Amino acid sequence: MQGPIKSHTQALRAAALTATLESISDAVLMLGHDWEIRYMNGNAERLTKVKREDVLGRNLWEVFPESVGGPYYRAYHKAVETNTAVTFEEHYAPLDLWTEIRAYPSEEGLTIYFRDISERRAREAENHRLAFYDKLTGLPNRQLLLDRLGHALSLSRRNGRPGAVLFIDLDHFKSINDTRGHDKGDLLLQQVADRLNDAVRGCDTVARFGGDEFVVLLEELGTDAAALARDIAAKLLQAFHAPFDVEGVEHYSTPSIGVALFGRENVSIDDILKRADLAMYQAKAAGRNNVSFFDPAMEARVSARAELETDLRRALVNKEFELHYQPLASIGGELSGVEALVRWRHPQRGMVSPAEFIPVAEETNMILRLGCWVLIEACGLLARWAGDERTAALDMSVNVSAVQFHRPDFVEQVMAVLKQTGARPDRLRLELTESLLLNDVESAIQKMLRLRELGVRFAVDDFGTGYSSLSYLHRLPLSQLKIDRSFIWDALKEGHGAAIVRMIVGLGKTLGMSILAEGVETPEQLSFVMAEGCHYYQGYLYSKPLPESQLADFLHR
Repeated sequence: MQGPIKSHTQALRAAALTATLESISDAVLMLGHDWEIRYMNGNAERLTKVKREDVLGRNLWEVFPESVGGPYYRAYHKAVETNTAVTFEEHYAPLDLWTEIRAYPSEEGLTIYFRDISERRAREAENHRLAFYDKLTGLPNRQLLLDRLGHALSLSRRNGRPGAVLFIDLDHFKSINDTRGHDKGDLLLQQVADRLNDAVRGCDTVARFGGDEFVVLLEELGTDAAALARDIAAKLLQAFHAPFDVEGVEHYSTPSIGVALFGRENVSIDDILKRADLAMYQAKAAGRNNVSFFDPAMEARVSARAELETDLRRALVNKEFELHYQPLASIGGELSGVEALVRWRHPQRGMVSPAEFIPVAEETNMILRLGCWVLIEACGLLARWAGDERTAALDMSVNVSAVQFHRPDFVEQVMAVLKQTGARPDRLRLELTESLLLNDVESAIQKMLRLRELGVRFAVDDFGTGYSSLSYLHRLPLSQLKIDRSFIWDALKEGHGAAIVRMIVGLGKTLGMSILAEGVETPEQLSFVMAEGCHYYQGYLYSKPLPESQLADFLHR
């Protein structure tokens, strides 16, 4: 009786095992020693897209021949040969399926548990993409670039094969965001990313570093690394020659590219990026749409600029600035007014040239605070002049930075200063540059007209050195053109200086403006501008810029 009972018990156990295997979430295959498929549960049918009745009793590798020699094949044979369980994850290409596999060898053969982990792997891939790839362009992001750059630097130090970092910044990118909106700017960035990718080698990395900044990592450049880096940078410039199509509108954009090479030198990630960034700014300073290679002198210049910026901030707090005033004269030599010029008396350096600190003030927006102070000081003196019949009719000219002028509240600021100081608006002349006026012309016209209604007048400073648009010039409420000193200096030499002066004088008179010649330093220059019909002049021949104490003596004389 033991035989039937034992047989019955085994059958019950087998049935219970089968029921259990059918109820679990894993797919299950049981194989014999000859790789014969002895059991397959329902989940295995659904996952492999085969029916049990079609495969039971058949060889596993006949049923799935595409797996022969692949990861599954090697893993299952390893489990059998070493009598050790194996666990792994693998992509099953025929079904585009990611599976998690656990295979257990036994005396009967091999039992395989597997499950579909495609959704989990998709989530992991998406998390990886979000962590290491830019959402807008699909390029590697800053984090992934830093990882790859760190690896490239280490490899280059070991094998001596140089590489390069190219730092790319789009010129005037802010204009498309300001004029057409950030969505159009995003479309441009996507197209830029595509062009950069197309212009480099397959082994190179193009990453979006942030905003409109991109970085290209070049590895394994070989012995002539500088030449190859320059060739690739030239291809990147070439990629921008054709216009971009931003929703049916052609848009031209150019890059400024800084290049920093690396090799066996023990340089950090931050240092190599800093060098490429410095070189990029050098490319911008050279006129944009340009390539510049890093050289050590750049770091010295940047350090000096950083020191100057720090001193400039301190100077605003410590009130180290003062105004000097250069008298302006009619062509007959009568005083007509003054131009207020800011000066910086540094406690250690002495007098710092405006050509040195004004650009830094503009780049850092410190010009807003400095420009407001200049306007208040100049208008305060203008108000004091009103009480003296000898100075009541004099004009005060004040230079206005583009950063100041394009502030939305610029008009209100000028009105507030006039009210605060009590200065006469009709004696105030604001001097603007040509490039300032041509940026957002309609807004410039509206601001000027609002102030012109109060009596404030406007002059174009350094006229002839910018890119004037005559179609706009006649619409601007200007009262004066100031001829740049470079044309006055060249006028008595061989060249075109005299012809340019005559052209400016004729243009100004046609538009009903007065003409002032800057930089008149010799009697010959004065005779020339008198003969050409200028109305006013300024320069060392009449007077150098004077501090207020010396100006008072000059005025009384």
